[in-house]
Parts: sequence; structure tokens; C-alpha cells
Amino acid sequence: MIRYVAIIFLFLSGVGGYTIDKFGQDLCVNEYIAIGTITYFKELNGVSANDPSMLGMCGILSIIFSVILIFIKNKYFYTIFSVILLLAELILLNMMETVSYKEIIYDSITKCSNYSALAWIVFQTVFLVFSGFYLFKRK
Repeated sequence: MIRYVAIIFLFLSGVGGYTIDKFGQDLCVNEYIAIGTITYFKELNGVSANDPSMLGMCGILSIIFSVILIFIKNKYFYTIFSVILLLAELILLNMMETVSYKEIIYDSITKCSNYSALAWIVFQTVFLVFSGFYLFKRK
């Protein structure tokens, strides 16, 4: 039962990650161009304007892996696929060229009230916690 709850939170995390720059919400960075200003990624030109698409790809990966993980009952394969998912997301997040992904996510939540980013972070964390419970519980 815990595994299914963890996978549901992974799916919800994927939805939150995919909609991170949709619905009028935008990712932003504080003090990127000038001190005391908030820079929205929609205002940027060039490669740095594509950084929100990396978070969208993390969302798509979470949705795909939630469908895969729902069919895996073996704890070892579950662990392997979860680690592959987290490594793939980390690779995508490190491909951001503007600033660190930590700063983008933090500023987007605190300065721009991007609640999709908050949902993505919270649901990813809940997925990891429940997956840990599932993997370390005895039968």
C-alpha cells in the first residue's frame, strides 16, 4: 500500500513539474540582471529562456517513471528505477545555464509564488520518504 501511495505522489510531482511554467505562472530569478529586480524567464532571450523546459522534462520523466514503477513489485528493481529517475532528473536540472536550479526554484516559490514548483518539490520529497518506508519495511 505504501508503494502505491509513493507512486501516486510521484505522478502528482510529475504533473506539478510539467505545469511549472504553464497557467500564467513563470519561473523567475531574483537579482539576475540588476540588483533589486526580479527577472522572469519569459523576458530572457537565447538559451537561458529554455531553462524552464528542463523542469518540464523532469515532470514528464516523473510521469513516465510512475507508470513504470506501478508494475514493479520487486524492491531491488524498484530501487534501481527510482535511482535512475533521480539521476536523470539531476542531470536535467544541472543542464540549466542561467543560474543554479536551487536558486531558480527557491526564487520562483518565494518571489513569484509559483505553486507548481512548490508542489513539485513537496511531492518529490513525499515520494522519496514513502519509497524509503516501502524499501526498509519488513514483510
